[in-house]
Amino acid sequence: MAKIVCEKCGTEYKFEIAKDMKNCPVCGASMMDDNFNHEESPDKDNGKEEWITWYYYGQKDKKGRKTKATSLRDKPINLEEFGDTFFLIKEFKAPPRDSSGSSDKAKEILRTYVPDAFVYPEKKEPVVRCPRCMSCEYTLMHRGYSLFTGFLGSGRVKRVCNYCKKEL
Repeated sequence: MAKIVCEKCGTEYKFEIAKDMKNCPVCGASMMDDNFNHEESPDKDNGKEEWITWYYYGQKDKKGRKTKATSLRDKPINLEEFGDTFFLIKEFKAPPRDSSGSSDKAKEILRTYVPDAFVYPEKKEPVVRCPRCMSCEYTLMHRGYSLFTGFLGSGRVKRVCNYCKKEL
């Protein structure tokens, strides 16, 4: 909805109310001049006029239970026809896909409504496990004897499983 702002006093009026006014009721300034200020509606601020409606859907399994699988679409799914497979989580406004076909901006805006949407787990370091007993408990050992230095330890660290004593 557009607004009209009086230049002299800064009072804002809705366009439907102020379109027939000749003078500002607060300060008396003429509003019929071409230099009075029109403000655009809040929907058109910051380039939001080309924003589209996005739909964030969840999926159901064969028994009708909700699963963790989700999808983000810019076109609605007919839930009367596919209601046993999909359910609507959130409907929101966001910019359309960019030139490369990515919807990253829409996902970023969706996270303000649904914080755990499209959050991928961090990669974990692989756990060292014993190939024989699959235990992840091991001891680091220095084994060997050097004739030259008369020192114990080969400089190489070996992992030894605490349960089956296999060297890894």
